[in-house]
Amino acid sequence: MMESTIYVLERPMLRDPIFIEGLPGIGLVGKLAAEHLIQELKAVKFAELYSPHFMHQVLIKKNSVVELMKNELYYWRNPDESGRDIIIITGDQQVAPTDSPGHYEVVGKILDFAQALGVREIVTMGGYQVPELNGEPRVLAAVTHEGLIDYYKGKLKDCQMEVLWREDEGGAIVGAAGLLLGMGKLRSMFGISLLGESLGYIVDPKAAKAVLSAVTRILGIEVDMSALDERAKETEEILRKVQEMQRAMLEQQMPPSPEEEDRGYL
Repeated sequence: MMESTIYVLERPMLRDPIFIEGLPGIGLVGKLAAEHLIQELKAVKFAELYSPHFMHQVLIKKNSVVELMKNELYYWRNPDESGRDIIIITGDQQVAPTDSPGHYEVVGKILDFAQALGVREIVTMGGYQVPELNGEPRVLAAVTHEGLIDYYKGKLKDCQMEVLWREDEGGAIVGAAGLLLGMGKLRSMFGISLLGESLGYIVDPKAAKAVLSAVTRILGIEVDMSALDERAKETEEILRKVQEMQRAMLEQQMPPSPEEEDRGYL
């Protein structure tokens, strides 16, 4: 396999589908959000993407079976005849950060496949690393075309999460979350990136919920978030224990006070 290949398991006929990306990245935010959406919608897997740009290893699955690293594509048919269908991509990994040609090759393959299915609109999900979090994570948004800001603002008007429109000129969106929009724009496609604030060093279901809350407003659907809430509670407990350990280690490394040093001579 010298180039990325998509193996098609089923060829669905879809109605003006919206393409949703949620691949591994900062805090696994996009992957968590995508997997939760797939589970709640009971979306159907219909294709698998394999690439020589993925890590040179296999994953051990149940019953001692090995599988190549891959991305998976799912579809969901909207029961509302006036609604639009959805395609979701998630998977084991993205291309290594140092392999820029690999990123372009894989994303190009994905866009070829998506266009053949009638995709015009792309929504990408991921994490945005911040040094600290105070309160609920916010969602940072950027679009392919300036004229889309009002369009998406209208859809996100009643979103429970705070959505910030990025104005950090020169900032970047790395990986598939950025390239799908940038390369898609060259193909007359349009869309939005939604990144949830995350500390980044721990799996972050809270940020995933924030992003998914915004995405479901855009899609015009409702999704039960209780499973993400439970995972967020577990993660917060883990984070609390990590912070306690860090504080204890810092206290051990601190030099003794002058009073403690004086007592050492008694």
